[in-house]
Amino acid sequence: MIGWHEWVVVLGMTNVRSFLTNELEMLQEIKEADIVLENEIDSKHLERYQSWKLDSNKMKSLIQAESKGMEALERVKEDENMQVEFYASGKRGMLFVNQEKTKLIKVQKFNDHGVQVIEKECKWLEIVNRMDIGPRLLKSGNGYLMCEFLVGGLDAIAFLKHPNVTRSHVVWFLKNILYQCFTLDVFGINKAEMTHPMRHIIVHNGRVVFVDFEKCTYGQQRRNVTQICQFLASPRVVAAVTAKGHSMAIDKLRLATKQYKMKPNSKTFDTILQTLRLNN
Repeated sequence: MIGWHEWVVVLGMTNVRSFLTNELEMLQEIKEADIVLENEIDSKHLERYQSWKLDSNKMKSLIQAESKGMEALERVKEDENMQVEFYASGKRGMLFVNQEKTKLIKVQKFNDHGVQVIEKECKWLEIVNRMDIGPRLLKSGNGYLMCEFLVGGLDAIAFLKHPNVTRSHVVWFLKNILYQCFTLDVFGINKAEMTHPMRHIIVHNGRVVFVDFEKCTYGQQRRNVTQICQFLASPRVVAAVTAKGHSMAIDKLRLATKQYKMKPNSKTFDTILQTLRLNN
């Protein structure tokens, strides 16, 4: 857990204190409503590659990292006595899962990217996990990190559009992502990529989990709340939220976000909550 002097900053905000109890109630409601439905857990990347009917060499190049990444993966398999399979490929990293679909292993994709890519994300996961943010880091080693696999989780848009999601679930979700962003802002952590975070926010087992922290930085400018507000104001999100019966004062959100950007504090954050009708 983070130190008490740090929690004083967060817990000193009225909205955070009032939200905690409601959040627990909403989590229970979501579980009772069985909103955490099973999503596809097989690799969509692999499914797409297989549909291309590639020759074996080309397929191998798509589902295997270069030598340094594969060496790190072999160390994981040996140390943990586990079998793994390809799950997804990103710009800098490659993801594999164990057979039980409980652990996700990330290794560097290209040799010239350097192991720093993995080490950086591992460092940030250690930091944000203390705030109960991000997937739980299980282990890290030479050239790899291992975290919980959010099996069956839904991305942000899929969750908002799910037929079993109610207005209460939408409010819970919106509050959750905003408070996580505000917490990161309080500690001067910029996650990046929050203006288009569809694949970077996963709803899993009653939790809203931010993923992909490899581009995190410390900075004077607090950007998480302002960036997530851009996402919430997008036509796609507004349509999904409105369809569930929740209205947001998007016309006032731009001014509220501008005020927060100038003075990121609990007062300007509360104004954002008001414009999104989340503070009652």
